[in-house]
Amino acid sequence: MRFGGAARVAALALSAVLLAGCASAADADQTKTDLGDVSDTHTLVVDDVERSYVAHVPEGAAAGLPETLPVLVVLHGAGSNGARMENATGLSSLAKADNFIVVYPNGTQAADIAGQLAWNADGCCGAPRRTQVDDVGFITAVLDDVEKQFPVDASRIYFAGFSNGGMMSYRLSCELGDRVAGIAVVSGAFNVADCDRNDTTDVLIVHGTGDLTVPYRGGPTNERTAARFGQWNNASVADATREWVARDGCSRFPQTVIDDEITRATYDECDDETKLEVITIAGGTHVWPLAPVNGFDASETVVEFFGLGS
Repeated sequence: MRFGGAARVAALALSAVLLAGCASAADADQTKTDLGDVSDTHTLVVDDVERSYVAHVPEGAAAGLPETLPVLVVLHGAGSNGARMENATGLSSLAKADNFIVVYPNGTQAADIAGQLAWNADGCCGAPRRTQVDDVGFITAVLDDVEKQFPVDASRIYFAGFSNGGMMSYRLSCELGDRVAGIAVVSGAFNVADCDRNDTTDVLIVHGTGDLTVPYRGGPTNERTAARFGQWNNASVADATREWVARDGCSRFPQTVIDDEITRATYDECDDETKLEVITIAGGTHVWPLAPVNGFDASETVVEFFGLGS
């Protein structure tokens, strides 16, 4: 771990609870000349609907102006929201330490419980899919707004998503073209019916073999999740891997390292110096894994994979 402290360990140990719990962020305006170590909620009107996102700008950004910074856009799973995702992952703490901007957009109402949001990720989930919410248009508006307000390196915009947010990350990689420098998908599935993107991108896949919500080997979600968000079918991790091996032009035979329950498959010789890594957690369930809970920290792995600390 990059930095210790009992407070962070205790907070991260609650990740599974916080991904389903409540949190809030205060409304505030933010400009390029007023940057501090804060998380503020920003609102946009897209298709006549008010939408929002939480932005965390590290204090170090102020000292580096007019230097531009990379951006990590983090997409919550179905039934959660941006503020909960911020609290659960600890990524804002890593952004403070490594000096990058992190953004947590909010989906739209997924079910009949206030604060439970989801994305229209092409196949899943809930009301956003049924009503065909234009979440690609919303995320595009978020990127435009972030680039207008903050000192952004537009060539280094990355997405990390959990579950339905991971599925949305796959969809954005197909539809936003070179605005997406890389994606990290945790417990998600490549459920995009028609992906038009042909260019390369960095891809990190993290998935547990014990996941019943988005099964590692593909197939329908479990009955409990289907009762909340509707039934859908998931592509397997192997399907996603084959897709990106082909798109990134990587060698079909990865360098594999096994460390207890963690298997890392790194695919070499990818086109345009892109990266593809698949991390399998033996017995891992449907969570954003963090070191205090199970010995593997997805948040730090995402930051390291995208080189956000450099």
